[in-house]
Amino acid sequence: MDNRLPVMSRLLILFPCSHMGNLLIALPHLRAMLAAHPESLLMVNQRYQTLVEQSLPGESRLLYYPEQSLSRQVPLFQRVHSYLKLVMAMRRFHSKVVVDIEGEQKSATLARLSGAAERIGPHRRHGQWFYTQQPQVDWSGHRWQAYASLSRPAAHSPAHYLPLNDSPAGQAELDSILSDGPANDNLVAIHAGATKTYKIWHAEQFAALCQQLRRAGLTPLLIGAGQKDRQQIARIQSFLSDPVLDLCDQLSLAGLVALLKRSRGFIGNDSGPMHLAAACGVATVALFGPTDDTLWQPLSPHARVLRWQHCLRNCERSSCALDSYPCLQRITVDRVIRTLDELGVMPDAHLGALKTLRIS
Repeated sequence: MDNRLPVMSRLLILFPCSHMGNLLIALPHLRAMLAAHPESLLMVNQRYQTLVEQSLPGESRLLYYPEQSLSRQVPLFQRVHSYLKLVMAMRRFHSKVVVDIEGEQKSATLARLSGAAERIGPHRRHGQWFYTQQPQVDWSGHRWQAYASLSRPAAHSPAHYLPLNDSPAGQAELDSILSDGPANDNLVAIHAGATKTYKIWHAEQFAALCQQLRRAGLTPLLIGAGQKDRQQIARIQSFLSDPVLDLCDQLSLAGLVALLKRSRGFIGNDSGPMHLAAACGVATVALFGPTDDTLWQPLSPHARVLRWQHCLRNCERSSCALDSYPCLQRITVDRVIRTLDELGVMPDAHLGALKTLRIS
């Protein structure tokens, strides 16, 4: 199938998705479309403005979806005002073609409201009302390939993230937070939370991992944002006699990128921060359970996916046939440490001791 559009097509690209991992996977395709179409406009979620600006330096053809202003906590009148303002800004662009490569309800609705004569998006319920073209998409492979089949044009294979560099502001923020803290050459970032409970490795396992990293001369740091991450970190700290440095809700996105750039390694569940770590080039251990790593594995040669076993056929993500999610929960601390060793994260001076230590 020919995914090209006429170069002079006035193109609106919709990707207001709220998931950071999806955005990082899609960004190479979003950049390819911006590069191919001088008269184009990209709508992305305002939550990730810093990330987009660092990934697309100097790019001004951006329109931000005001997610925070549209949340249920905001009075209805203000939400309506913010949404109408967004739609008016979108329609002032006078797009001829709209491409929606995520196909969420909010992006499909915006495609319909855009005023564009040609609207391209994935198959969805009542999709004919939102789109004029619904090309076939193979959702069975990695999401990068699925996005490629909808992009006009797509980024060149193989699948990859865009290069991501930290900013002076992010470096300064991190320096301020770590001014009286650990040395910068032995940091290991850990994201122990996730949006879904079935993606989360046991807090006791994370606590044991932190202890082993400390014994190896490394400094674990717990990162995250929001109530679920705070609760998981509190559980981890309850298993530790000496608490780990907790940076939850303390870092902006720019500060988080700076931290990941300085870290020797990263360990985390299937989540947006896992993809961000891989995009930053840090050695990444991704802990997968019932979610499919063929769809969501990190796109980095410095990343490894761990799973104890593949799910049974009658398993569902939110309903484990064995009740306890052994696919994720039986991943051992020992296996995580060995994988960090293979990635070059563990200090040489401690390898001998670690290899003779049996960790349950």
